[in-house]
Amino acid sequence: MMMLIIFMVFLPFLFIYILKYFSFGVSHDQSQLPPGPYPWKILRNISLFKNSPHIAFNNLAKIYGPLFSIRIGGQLVVVASSQTTAKEILKNRTTSGRFLPSLYYSIPGTTHLSVVTAKECDDMWKSLRTIGQSYIFSSKAIEANTLIRKNKVMDMMNYLRTKEGESLNIENVIFATISNIVANILASRNLFSVNLDGIADRKLVALIHEIVGKSSSPGLGDLFPIFERIDFWSKRSAMDMYRLIKFAWGDIIKERRASIRHDSEQDFFDVLAQNAYSDDQIASLLMEFLTAGTHTTTMTTVMLMIKLMKNQEILFRVRDEISNQALDGNSINESRLSECQYFQACIKEILRLHIPGAFGVPHRAIETCKVNNYTIPKDTIILVNFWAIHLDPNNWEDPESFKPERFLGSNIDFMGAHFQFLPFSAGQRMCPAANVAVKNVQLIVAYLVYYFDWNFPDDVNQSNLDEIMGKLKTTFEKENPLCLIPKIREQHIFEQCI
Repeated sequence: MMMLIIFMVFLPFLFIYILKYFSFGVSHDQSQLPPGPYPWKILRNISLFKNSPHIAFNNLAKIYGPLFSIRIGGQLVVVASSQTTAKEILKNRTTSGRFLPSLYYSIPGTTHLSVVTAKECDDMWKSLRTIGQSYIFSSKAIEANTLIRKNKVMDMMNYLRTKEGESLNIENVIFATISNIVANILASRNLFSVNLDGIADRKLVALIHEIVGKSSSPGLGDLFPIFERIDFWSKRSAMDMYRLIKFAWGDIIKERRASIRHDSEQDFFDVLAQNAYSDDQIASLLMEFLTAGTHTTTMTTVMLMIKLMKNQEILFRVRDEISNQALDGNSINESRLSECQYFQACIKEILRLHIPGAFGVPHRAIETCKVNNYTIPKDTIILVNFWAIHLDPNNWEDPESFKPERFLGSNIDFMGAHFQFLPFSAGQRMCPAANVAVKNVQLIVAYLVYYFDWNFPDDVNQSNLDEIMGKLKTTFEKENPLCLIPKIREQHIFEQCI
């Protein structure tokens, strides 16, 4: 009731504010801004921006150019939609340092506690990046965590063996496997059963889904900065989310506090605990790493599985390559998967065609600057439409088709040096876990497609499969999740790999 009263009190002021911006614009010299649509046009088509903003923005880029401006509520947003404008924003030394991450929800008391989205590159941020690099992101850390990945994949394989011939939710299985890999790297604990059949499993999955959804949804203060200080709805939502995060990790943190390791076996949690991070801080960091490391990686893995099933010639070629180059006896050797060039090309192609995050992390201009001779006023939100760049026919031949061959014999990679291909962004704020994510995808998919044949249930055909893929934006979002039927290809080979 109190929230309703507050809303009704401020509703007239909100209406006047909207009218002011939509009717009279802002004080900035409009001729110096990147071109863009009149705000009333956006208001008439607001549903397009809510459901498929990357597509709507790409359509606007075709009209107004690769760098355009748009006013959403009271917030000025500038969108880059070409590799040239993306490079100018992300890598140009004279401009990239003027744009800092700007996520919609900040968790109380943890403003600087983020490896990816911290708004300042301060000592706290540098310390976290150093710890993360040492225990998670570096080549040495990735190699040291090989056994964790293999053990969790073996848990998945043993579960799938019990479900041979049955229809199962493959998204759940993949999500649980990736989550347990990440959780063991972070804190040496499993979070889920492989099939996510427990009540606690479902609650934690729902929390992760809620965090991903809320962190990508603007609040009143984001759309109308004048109301930032009184945006009680967003602040209350952030507080609720914060309490849930503490609850989710509370038992694990308490247990691990009692058994902190100081030897070569220490993990990310041990180092945080030894450096005097509080339980609340650790909980927030662990949840950030978990959501960042599982949600999009699951989507990429499932998408690649579907593409291989739909393209049997590509699937057979991947299997032959694994058989010829990545086996020790009848068991897959992870280190040799990097030698499977066609398989690696398939992973790059799925990252291009179904990029994990269409815009990456939104940025905010900390001062007025110039991009492509246009003025970007202070506090403007900057978005790079990576999805549009990945499907730009100027960058890729037949861009909407799944063609791994396009990456064969090419030096294009995903590490931010090639601006027509930016699945993990680029520059100083590029996703630090890019190599970790690709390692998880390649190992899980290799085991799934090499040791199993997969079939769709009878109620799935080509038409509704395309619909399922179209709706696969966020894991566990659909009422009817993707189900597949596993069949062991060769029993004696399977037994030797377990």
